[in-house]
Amino acid sequence: MMQLKKIIPLLLFLIPVGLHAQNVQISGHVSGFAPKSLVRVLVYADQFSQLEKTLATTQTDSTGNFHLSLPVRAVTYAMLAVNLKRTGFYLKPEAVYHFKIAQDSLIRNASPFEEIPLQVQMEAEDDSLNMHIEAYDSVYNKLMVNHFRDIYQFHNREILKSFEAKAKRMFGYVKSPYFQLYMRYSMASMVWGSRAKSLAEIVAAYFVGKPVLYQNIQYTEFFNDFFQSYFESTVKKPVSRYKLLSVIPQRNLKNLDELFASDPALATDARVRQLVEMTRLAGYYSSHGFDRKDIKVLFGQIAKESHFPENREVARDYLIKLKILEPGTSAPAFRLPDFMGKEFSLKDFRGKFVLLSFINTQCPVCNRQLNELADMSQKLGADFTNLTIVKGKVTSGFMQKARLTNRGWPFLLLGKSILLLEKYQIVTYPAYVLIDPRGRISLAPAPMPDGDLQQRIAARINAYKKRGQN
Repeated sequence: MMQLKKIIPLLLFLIPVGLHAQNVQISGHVSGFAPKSLVRVLVYADQFSQLEKTLATTQTDSTGNFHLSLPVRAVTYAMLAVNLKRTGFYLKPEAVYHFKIAQDSLIRNASPFEEIPLQVQMEAEDDSLNMHIEAYDSVYNKLMVNHFRDIYQFHNREILKSFEAKAKRMFGYVKSPYFQLYMRYSMASMVWGSRAKSLAEIVAAYFVGKPVLYQNIQYTEFFNDFFQSYFESTVKKPVSRYKLLSVIPQRNLKNLDELFASDPALATDARVRQLVEMTRLAGYYSSHGFDRKDIKVLFGQIAKESHFPENREVARDYLIKLKILEPGTSAPAFRLPDFMGKEFSLKDFRGKFVLLSFINTQCPVCNRQLNELADMSQKLGADFTNLTIVKGKVTSGFMQKARLTNRGWPFLLLGKSILLLEKYQIVTYPAYVLIDPRGRISLAPAPMPDGDLQQRIAARINAYKKRGQN
């Protein structure tokens, strides 16, 4: 079953050949954040892999104001971030944007365990692009709330026809090609869900023989959702998991492409077919039975040998994205002070397994789990240590609890090193990452202490010792 459409979706960012970059002006006022807060504009290097890319960076001044100027060649979904909190909007060449940003900690009933999106008001001189998308998304999401089961469970096609007519009446006058295609592929999801077309008919109507809309969010979002399910359908398909288990280990791109080309719906469009192949390879990357090295070799071949430059770029981005926090890769480095100002880094603990615990000072669960970590540390012995990284305002009460819990491992203050949380992909608290004695990722994310964390660490310690004895 498909999920509800995101109110603010994501966008592929590839620079079209032949278009000249035009500057975009972004300014704003931030209230409730400290002066010199980090302000960034981020996009996706490409929508298929969703590898993040920072376009511009600045800081707020003493009064909370900021300004950025950056070149943009095509309509691009972007994320404006103040420190780690974000909001989404669409960049358009030559457009001007102004944001009024409030401190989100004032929101009532907010969870202390995760980052809250920025609360913003945006004024845009962009030919009303953001306004049109926001208005359409509002109508679409209202339909989903009221008729999701009717469309996706009972396959009521009359609702689809009624919505198509309504959208045409409300937004048919909008001249933006980007927006019109945005609507087309948004409604394609409902065509699929209502079974108004067969799977093969959907492939023919929206993908094969059609331009690949690398830059349109709804195209790439629908593409990924559809082809992740296409080969899992009850209809017998030439490309099955069983066949991929045989073909992928061959590390031969030609053989892989021949397998996907055996599906009649994909046989005639090599560009689309290759994007489908990458979607499936990425989907099986962490799946039992598949060797990650085999999949990386195939991505490497696409990155070098594809006849389509855009596909080569997508493959390169997948290779980078799939390696982030992968076991065996170097753990992101840091140097942080403890409560007394003494600095520590991962290098100080080489030779031991290190469990990084990321906690928020406002998180009661974090405090309880620190006691469990103390017990676990004693049982695992000298080959293991904890290392806690603390985010948030450190009060005297928190420091007292930390001293009572601390059984010999450092508590480090994150302070302004907030990008470390992005490097370790920390979005909720508490969160755990296990580092091996050589400073490499062993488990990311690691399970909670009340799960099987101790057993998994003990197994890795024993395996590491055996390798050292051989």
